[in-house]
Amino acid sequence: MNAADCLCSALALNCCQFAFLSQKKKSSPPRSIGSSSYPTNNNNDWMSKLDANKKLRDVVIPGTHNSASSTISKWALFSGVAACQNLTVHQQLNEGARYLDVRICGHKDDIVISHGIVKGGKLSDVVDEVEAFLCDNPKEFVIVEIKDETPMTSSQKHQVLHLIQSTFGERMITYKDLQTWFQLKQVTMGDIRRRLKNVLILIHNSFCFHRQGIEHDMNMVAKEFACFHNSTLLHDKWHNTTNSSDLLHRNLTHLRHLSRYDRDYMICNQLVLTPQPPRNLFDTVHLLFGLKSLQPISLAKQLYQKEDVLHCFVRDRPGLHWNIVSLDFIDCCPRFINFLIEINSSRSNT
Repeated sequence: MNAADCLCSALALNCCQFAFLSQKKKSSPPRSIGSSSYPTNNNNDWMSKLDANKKLRDVVIPGTHNSASSTISKWALFSGVAACQNLTVHQQLNEGARYLDVRICGHKDDIVISHGIVKGGKLSDVVDEVEAFLCDNPKEFVIVEIKDETPMTSSQKHQVLHLIQSTFGERMITYKDLQTWFQLKQVTMGDIRRRLKNVLILIHNSFCFHRQGIEHDMNMVAKEFACFHNSTLLHDKWHNTTNSSDLLHRNLTHLRHLSRYDRDYMICNQLVLTPQPPRNLFDTVHLLFGLKSLQPISLAKQLYQKEDVLHCFVRDRPGLHWNIVSLDFIDCCPRFINFLIEINSSRSNT
């Protein structure tokens, strides 16, 4: 077998897996990696308890990466590689997540969840879960970032925007809000509560579209649908590494750079390890013999086994502007989620 054949075999063994095969329970505290038992935390209303004078940009917000990937069937081909969460979006919100990263694509006459080529449930079901949570917890604030994994038609883009607007309605931060009271340099949790606004929708510039002779650029989309270009309100960086130490170092560099400014945007730190394809024969052998994996759950296990390292990494740098912290498999690190939320009680208001 030559190197190319080994590479194909390695990819086949590690990619063509089903997520249900990785859901093995173990006894290690605080929760075994891959376990989907629920609930663990009861953080459905933690934002309602924040000081009214605390600025939104200064709140430490747990978030989830590839949030709706739990809708991908565990029996679907490649699901072991595509899944980044065990819990439903509604469960993630109850765990304490307030930032959601939702990946989508068009499929036949509908819009569905997607991670790469792997498709999940309907976007409408995910949006309904967020709406149901906000109905039950009106003083919470949720940021939803929507990304198209594959190019969509103008009709599909309009379908997405209409779905979001019709579901959330007056809950949404609008274009007028952004021009008046919702300025990230100064907007507080009290401002948000008083106006009964509790969802901010971010989209990518790929959502520009042409419909019925009208060109909808990002400015028009913002005005008409209250969905905003992500880069104007959020600075995010994907670090693309499998090494935990490298991940923390890159996040620290990213945060130090952005913390120098009196910012009018939020910051998202991705504490997420990313599987890498084999680059040489050595990597291929490790994949073939199970010494390395392309499944995100394996890398999450590696990261969360050092949960105290994550605690210290954040705790020992109080001068930095921690804001959104995005994570895979949020149910596998409940102590860290609680820790992030509790930071807000000790932080002085800015």
